[in-house]
Amino acid sequence: MYPESSSWEECLGLYVEKVQVGVVRKDIVEKLVQFPDIFEVVKADSEGNEKPPGVYLSQYLLLPEDRTKALDHVMRVLRQQDELVALRGWRDEMYNVMRTFSGRPYFQVERAASSLIGVMTYGVHINGYTYSPDGKLMMWIGHRSKSKPTYPDMYDNMSAGGLTAGLSVMECALKECSEEAAVPDEHLKHLKQVGLVSCCYENEKGVFPENLFVFDLELPADFKPVNRDGEMDTFYLLPLDKVKELIIGDGFKPNCALVILDFFIRHGIITADSEPNYCLLVEQLHVPLQTIFSKFDKHQFCIPT
Repeated sequence: MYPESSSWEECLGLYVEKVQVGVVRKDIVEKLVQFPDIFEVVKADSEGNEKPPGVYLSQYLLLPEDRTKALDHVMRVLRQQDELVALRGWRDEMYNVMRTFSGRPYFQVERAASSLIGVMTYGVHINGYTYSPDGKLMMWIGHRSKSKPTYPDMYDNMSAGGLTAGLSVMECALKECSEEAAVPDEHLKHLKQVGLVSCCYENEKGVFPENLFVFDLELPADFKPVNRDGEMDTFYLLPLDKVKELIIGDGFKPNCALVILDFFIRHGIITADSEPNYCLLVEQLHVPLQTIFSKFDKHQFCIPT
């Protein structure tokens, strides 16, 4: 079942080499038909075509670099047309497009365009925390710059970022800690990868199947994050009760709120005895995207919501 506002049932799969790697909303499909040399769009009512409904990258784009170049051309043209909100946040940052995390890249795509074709993306999120003199657990919360192209002026994890093509997960996490919070090397020795949060949602910018690699970083009580890349306005060191209030409000970046919810569960702040919806919350933090994408076939796809 899907929410009434969902467009899942109208989406078409995105295929390359007969493999489905994404999901494309109906409104985006109508934009892609402008590029018949790059995309073949097969609709349910298409005649004379044995392929199931879907959006197919041209079979003549044989190499990943050929597909990357073609997709880049498409997205730059669409960006110039200025009708798609997602492309107004152009990053000049490339994401690898794979069927699963361990799979080979079929092509790369501009980060801002990834939601338009509904490909799985990956990111790193770092929970920075410390203890007060009286032993109380405190968490560093970032406040995003008003000039950010996505979710401006909202609360965030201490550090987070998309997994750029060419970086390992740990390299990306270290990079984000350094750029966004100026965490020195001696503290980064304590950075621990602790799990994965996976989710899928849609908004006016497209479809977002996201895999978020989660890290915990215990910091000294006298450390204070300082932003270096202009993406954060400021940081707040808050008690967990206040953090709880923030993540259920409208002012927190949604996927970052999920990462903090995961932190609360792992650290026993939220337990099965204290939260009636504990099992549901844990389940919803781990949408099985790798399984879903690896089992896409030519006839149907389904992403739970």
